[in-house]
Formats: sequence, structure tokens, C-alpha cells
Amino acid sequence: MWTFACSLLLIAAMWWDVRTHRIPNPLVLLGWAVGMAIAWQPDGIGWIDAAEGSLAGLAVFLPFYLLRILGAGDVKLLAAVGAFVGFPGILTVAMLTGVSGGVLALLIALRHGQLTVMWQNVHQGVLGFVMQMASGGRPRQWVMVVGPHRLPYALAIGLGTLGYVLLNN
Repeated sequence: MWTFACSLLLIAAMWWDVRTHRIPNPLVLLGWAVGMAIAWQPDGIGWIDAAEGSLAGLAVFLPFYLLRILGAGDVKLLAAVGAFVGFPGILTVAMLTGVSGGVLALLIALRHGQLTVMWQNVHQGVLGFVMQMASGGRPRQWVMVVGPHRLPYALAIGLGTLGYVLLNN
């Protein structure tokens, strides 16, 4: 039951993210509420596990938001998925999401002939981040961009969640 509801949330989030590069707050809030409601069911994971999953999802992606690598919608979407999979399942989802995001970024870069540009952006971003942090400065914005092409990260979250479901069924 949770896989169906979580799938609907992720499909809607992916659709919005691909079209607008935004994930609407009402969608994420509704998804989180449904995840929490399902957790309360007799065969659910329990509200404590669901709440821990949500908090862990926030905690895992929040640093990437603060560094401006991910958007706030991505962080909130992972927290909503955490209500469905609980803790520690959300850690597996987050790890698989990171791998999926990397593969998607490579595919987008290859598709648009931007692999060299992507490598240079990552190299300069990491080097700049290290230098700014060492000097006590605030990190500059580092958006998930592959050349002129933005990565709708809800796709990576959807793939990471799918990987979690496949590994646990």
C-alpha cells in the first residue's frame, strides 16, 4: 500500500520538477501526511519510525541545500519519502538517490556533449568550496547544472526510492 502512495507522490513530483524545476510545497506536505497516515495503520511502520525517517531525510539532504547544491523542494521530498520508508530505510534511499543523481548528470552531460564542462564545473566547485571554507568565507551557489541543462533531482529521488523498493522486496 505504501509503495503505491509513495509512487504517486514521486510521479507527481517528477512531473512538476521536469516542467518547472520546482516541487510544490502542498504536494510534498500532502505526501508526507499520507506517509504518516499509512505508518499509523496496523501493518504500517509506526509513527515513530516514520517521523525518524522524515527527520533523517531532512538531515541527510539539508547540508546540500545549505551549500546550494540542491533545492528546498528536493530536501522536503526526501523527508516525505522518509515517512513512507522510515529509518534506517531512508539512508539507503538517500545513498541510491546520490548514485542515481550522478548517473543522470553524466547521461545529461553526454547527451549534450558537455562532459568536459561538467568535469570542470565539479572541479572548480569543489576547489572553490575548499578554499572558501578554509578562509572562513561562505560557499558560493553551486546548482546541479550540466552546462546549460538543470537536473530535475526529483528524478534521482524517484530512482533511489525505486532501487530501495527493489532491494527490499
